[in-house]
Amino acid sequence: MSGTAAAIRADDATVGVLHVHSAYSHDGRDSLEQLHAFAAARGIGFVALTDHAEDLSADRWDEYVARCRDASDERVQLIPGLEFRFAGYTGLHLLALGLSRWIAPDTPGAFIAQAREAARFTIAAHPILAHYRIPEEVRAGIDAIEVWNAAYNTRYLPDPRAIRVLHAIRRDRPEVVGTVGLDQHDARNDRETRVVVPASARDPLAELRAGRFTNVGRTMRFDARVELGPARLGALTMARWAFDRVERAQDRLARALRGRAASS
Repeated sequence: MSGTAAAIRADDATVGVLHVHSAYSHDGRDSLEQLHAFAAARGIGFVALTDHAEDLSADRWDEYVARCRDASDERVQLIPGLEFRFAGYTGLHLLALGLSRWIAPDTPGAFIAQAREAARFTIAAHPILAHYRIPEEVRAGIDAIEVWNAAYNTRYLPDPRAIRVLHAIRRDRPEVVGTVGLDQHDARNDRETRVVVPASARDPLAELRAGRFTNVGRTMRFDARVELGPARLGALTMARWAFDRVERAQDRLARALRGRAASS
């Protein structure tokens, strides 16, 4: 059993995963039915989908929502959502979960305005890609910051700089929460980050928005506020620095070995 699985008791919790792509995204491998099977096999009760908005249209969105509904049952709920990116804002990706209708914002400000009416829960994804520069209109309107993206931060440690961004936003907007996300495109690689809401919860997105959840990963678990404290956040920063140095060294070695093999 993985560290993540061992940390969750399914009898007193509903487990979910956030930031998941299906084959409706150009880089997604899994059908909605395969994602249902992935979740059911792991005791996951809800999957918050965030397929690439540029890969859908208004008509295809309606089909997507209907297929999410058809692929859901009492064991697993597939929640339709989209991931948006914007010209001129490199690395800024915003997630809209539980969308009630198609939206097509062309700026971060338009996203906040449209999602306020149409989405149940919004997240600023992987701040590392935007070099932690979150536009003011996003900071003023977003519901959550993704403080642990299992694709870009790895399954082992969250992102201390993203946590500091969350803390800065929460000084003015204490309702903003921190989430973990899989950023999954292939269910064969489960990076194991989970959100856990009370077993009695009927509406997972309402629990997320209210901050009634726990983030759980392979090595850590923390609440929606991500209040780690200075000492723990400092230790995480050092661990993240050391881990990233080792990972970069491994990447350099792997590239050198591939280059040597190609030239031999």
